[in-house]
Amino acid sequence: MAKYKINLAVIVPLFFIALYILPLGMRDLWSPDELRYAEIAREMVHNNNWVVPTFNDIRYFEKPIMGHWMNAISQVIFGENNFSARFASAFSTFGAAFCLFLLVARFANRQQAWVTTAVFLSLFLVINLGSYSVLDGMLNMWLTAAFTAFFYAADSPTSRSRVKYYGLAGLFCAFALLTKGFLALALPVIVVVPFMIWQKQLKDILKWGWWVMLVALIVTLPWALAIHAAEPDFWHYFFWIEHIQRFAAEDAQHASPFWYYMPFLLLGTIPWLFVVPSALKHLSGQWDSRLIRYAILWAVIPFVFFSIAKGKLATYILPCMAPIAIILAQGIIAAIKQKSKSFTVGSWVNAGFFFVVAAAVLILFYMGKLPLTADETYRPWLLAFVLVSWGSLAIVAIKVTSLEAKVTSYMLMPLSLFLLVWAIIPNISIDGKMPERVLNQVSSLITENTVLMADHPSSMSAFSWYFKRDDVYLTGAKGELTYGLNYSDSSHRYVAEDDLNHFIRHQQQQHSVMILFRERETPDHLTPPDEKVVRGKYRVYYYKKDQ
Repeated sequence: MAKYKINLAVIVPLFFIALYILPLGMRDLWSPDELRYAEIAREMVHNNNWVVPTFNDIRYFEKPIMGHWMNAISQVIFGENNFSARFASAFSTFGAAFCLFLLVARFANRQQAWVTTAVFLSLFLVINLGSYSVLDGMLNMWLTAAFTAFFYAADSPTSRSRVKYYGLAGLFCAFALLTKGFLALALPVIVVVPFMIWQKQLKDILKWGWWVMLVALIVTLPWALAIHAAEPDFWHYFFWIEHIQRFAAEDAQHASPFWYYMPFLLLGTIPWLFVVPSALKHLSGQWDSRLIRYAILWAVIPFVFFSIAKGKLATYILPCMAPIAIILAQGIIAAIKQKSKSFTVGSWVNAGFFFVVAAAVLILFYMGKLPLTADETYRPWLLAFVLVSWGSLAIVAIKVTSLEAKVTSYMLMPLSLFLLVWAIIPNISIDGKMPERVLNQVSSLITENTVLMADHPSSMSAFSWYFKRDDVYLTGAKGELTYGLNYSDSSHRYVAEDDLNHFIRHQQQQHSVMILFRERETPDHLTPPDEKVVRGKYRVYYYKKDQ
C-alpha cells in the first residue's frame, strides 16, 4: 500500500484556520489592550466617526487610524464580540504569511515557500500576537508587504515593473504609517538602503525613492488633512510626544535596557528554537543568496534599532519574525535533506524539555505550590497533556523521514496549547486581567442611568465595552487619556480622589453609582458602599440612589 504523503499546501491553511480562526472567541478579552482597541472601534462604528479615534468619548491620539479602521470593519462584519475584536489581528497574520509565501515562491521555490510559511505561522511570538488584539500584527502585515514589494522592485528588469512594485511599496508604507506612525517609515529605509548598497544598486533606490514617497504621501494625505481639520493638535501630540519622547527620552514610556529583547527573541522562536543551531549550521555556503542577505538585514537592523530605543515592548520585534522565518526555513530544509544529526539532537532536547516541564507541573500541583482553587484541579492535568503532546510531536519529528512530515510535526507543536489555553489559564489570571466575570456578577445592578466610574483607563474600558457606555468617569490614574482629559469638554470626566465622596453624594441624589477598582488601592477615606463585590484583583463598589 502506498504511503500517504503530507502536502503542506493543504496542512498549512488548515493549521491557520485551526489555530488562528477557531479559538478567537473562546476566551474573554484581556485588559488593557484588547478591551481598549475593541472599545475604540465600537465607538467609531457607533458614532460613525471614521476620522477621530475616541476612547470612552475622549480624544485618543496614541495611534493613527488604520488599525482602528480594521477593527471597526471587523465589528461591522461580525458584530461586537470577542471574535470580531481579534479577527483583524488574525487576518493580518494571514496577510503577512501570504506575502512571505509570494516572496519565497518567486525567488526560491514553492516547497521552500510553504516551509517558510509553516515556520512563520508556528513561531510563538507570531501566534500570540496573531490571536490577540493589538496593532502590532497589523503593522507587521503592512511592513512585510512593503519589504516584499521592495525586493520585487529591486529584482525587476523593466521600468514598468519597477513603477508597479515601488508604487506598491509606497502604498504599504503609507498603510504602516497610518497604523503606528512615522517609525513605520524608518524601518524600510534602514533596511532597504543598506541592502541596495550591498547589492551595488544604490542608484536604483535614489532614482525611484521619490516615487515611493509620492505614493505614500498621496495615500496618507486625505486622513492627515481630515484629522488636522477636526483636531488641529493631533500632529503636535503624535509626533513630539508619541514618537520623539517615546524613542529617545530618558524617561521614555516602557524604558528598558539594551538587552531587553534577547529573551523575547528566544522565546518568540519556539518551537523552532531547538533546531536553530542546526539551521544556521546548514546555511553555510548560502550567504550569497540575495534573499538570505535581504532577510538578514531585515531581521538584524530593526532588532538593533528597537534595542537602541529607550522605550521597549516585547511586541515591537514582531517585524523581525518574517525574515527569521525565511532564514530558518532555508537552513532547516538543508538540515533535513542532509539528515543532520544536529537536527535530531535539537529535537530530542525539545522533547526532553517539555516532558520535564510536564512532570514539574504535576509535581508542583501535588505539592500544593500552584495558585489554583479547589475547582481548578483539572488545569494542571490539561497543561501536562499539552506539554506531553508537544514533546511527543518532537519525537515524531525524529522518527519520520520526509521533509514535509518533520516540518508538520514542528508546526503542530503549539496547536494544542493555543486551542486549550482558555481552559488552562488559572482563575488568578482570569480575575486579574479579564474583567468580564466580575462585571457579569454585578450586571444586574447596572441600569442605563447608573453612573459608572473606574480607577484607570484599563478598568474603564471594561465598563465601556461590556455595557456599551462612553460616559464612564475616571479617578485615580489618567494613563493614556492624560492628554485627552486636558481638553475643556472632557476634563469634567476626571474626578480627583479627594473629591470622590462629594462626587458620589452629589450623583446619588438622582442616580446609583458604581466604581470599579483594579489598578490602585481603594482610598482610605472613601465612603463605605451599599454593596461591595471582590473578585481577584477587581473590587466593585456600589452606591444606591437616594430614596
